[in-house]
Amino acid sequence: MTKISSNKAMEALLFIGFAFAVWLTMRISDTEVTRQINVELIATGRSVNGLWLEDSTQEVNVIIEASGLNALFMSRFNNRMITFDSDDYIRGNGTSAFLLEKDIQTILHQEYGREYSFYWSGDSLFYPSSSLVQRTLPVVLLSQENISIPEGHRWIQKPEVVPDSIICIGPKELIQRFKPTITAPIMNWSGKDQIELSLNKFPRYISTKTNWISINGNADAWTENKIRVILSYQSEDIPVEIWLSGPVDAITNSTNTIVQANWTKESSRLRVDIKALANGIRILNYEPKYIAL
Repeated sequence: MTKISSNKAMEALLFIGFAFAVWLTMRISDTEVTRQINVELIATGRSVNGLWLEDSTQEVNVIIEASGLNALFMSRFNNRMITFDSDDYIRGNGTSAFLLEKDIQTILHQEYGREYSFYWSGDSLFYPSSSLVQRTLPVVLLSQENISIPEGHRWIQKPEVVPDSIICIGPKELIQRFKPTITAPIMNWSGKDQIELSLNKFPRYISTKTNWISINGNADAWTENKIRVILSYQSEDIPVEIWLSGPVDAITNSTNTIVQANWTKESSRLRVDIKALANGIRILNYEPKYIAL
């Protein structure tokens, strides 16, 4: 008799539990929750479609609707900051950057789940932006001390950058303080030469179509020499001796005229004028400087 009573009590408890579960399920399935929150949509990558995002964070007021079991897990909306890739969603029309309503829906569903419904007033969310600018910037040669010349040599033409400036594209706030650079390698420079170097790495969001820069220079061994030129005045040949210093190649091997001698008539004499024509040639002295008439 006791066993029969115990079974009946267990059956009663199971029935009550089942009835409660049915009741609870029905109540939960009928539950609907509406919540209004502010969500910060943060774009990663501030350059998009030729525009620079001056502010990559914008806030949107969203109404959330959930029903059934989903209404019990609204705590997930405590996280109000959503990060997304600007290249995937932000659109540009040349003058402004924005998210469309469907883009916002996609971002919210990916973050919180497609079982929730989201509503907000408006058809687009704008991000303050400005157009990327184009600037011609001088190229800076770094570590020039890395370039040396052999003993007894001098520079005829010190290393110079060619081209000395390039066109860069980027946001105004970054490009106005940017300097494109190349770094000179450790080397011993001799003669007339040209080397190509790649530009140093650019910061993010600044670009250029130029990738390589040349360095031109000319260094030669230095020497001194004496040459003789002939000046003519009224059918008279006047020898002028000139002491020069300069590159070995220019002074000893050149087949071209490296100096020019002229005279200027004064009251009772001729003044002799000597001018160097070759690059790097220096006039040390010459005789005579005047010729009496």
